[in-house]
Amino acid sequence: MNPLHSSLLALQQADSFFPGGAVAWSWGLETLVADGRLGATSAVALARRQRGVPRDRSAQVNGFVEGQLRHRWATFDRVFLSAAWHAADSLQALSTLDARIEALTLAEELRQGSRRLGQSLLGVHVAMGTSGAEAYQQCIASGAAAGHLAVVQGLLWQRLGMDLDHCQLAAAHGLCTGLVSAAVRLGVMGHLDAQRILTDIQPLLLELLAQPVPDLEDASGFTPMAEIAVMRHESQELRLFAN
Repeated sequence: MNPLHSSLLALQQADSFFPGGAVAWSWGLETLVADGRLGATSAVALARRQRGVPRDRSAQVNGFVEGQLRHRWATFDRVFLSAAWHAADSLQALSTLDARIEALTLAEELRQGSRRLGQSLLGVHVAMGTSGAEAYQQCIASGAAAGHLAVVQGLLWQRLGMDLDHCQLAAAHGLCTGLVSAAVRLGVMGHLDAQRILTDIQPLLLELLAQPVPDLEDASGFTPMAEIAVMRHESQELRLFAN
């Protein structure tokens, strides 16, 4: 495929306008905000709040996004996306990858979110007629696969003809935009702050993508604060997001 065509596909798939369902998920951010755990705690910040100066929490959102990228996406989701991209022609291999994600994701809320997002994305591509989408949807419906997001991304985007590098870039950028979008809707920061974070996070994203994809046996994620927040989310009285 023409590299420019692959780039164009990546832009389309990573666009927040694409109806993949990511807008419904905050990955623990909503609970952290509700608990007051997303904010500066320094003496300077406390003095600013006492004077009535609005708290700028964009630095904390930046840290949250960085943590999700560095300690979850790059070491876990990226691994399975890459493996699914290479195994896109084998339903058995894809379902095996799905099962590994299911076993390695301890928090039920994270498993559920990943499955629902993956199946939502798959449904869009079934409607669009993407090669391989309907067959894997039937595999999920039969109970043979879970439909986790990273596996579905690898399958669909390989079938569309996207380069693996562009698949990884689209997935990582989509995660970042989803998180900062959640922060904006939660009233933590404004749209310009969100764009600054997306700009500031680019060197880290490029650094992570320049590193070799970890082996499947080494796939791991460690974001304990976010995982605890996701597990506690259902106890919140008012909820805007699914997790």
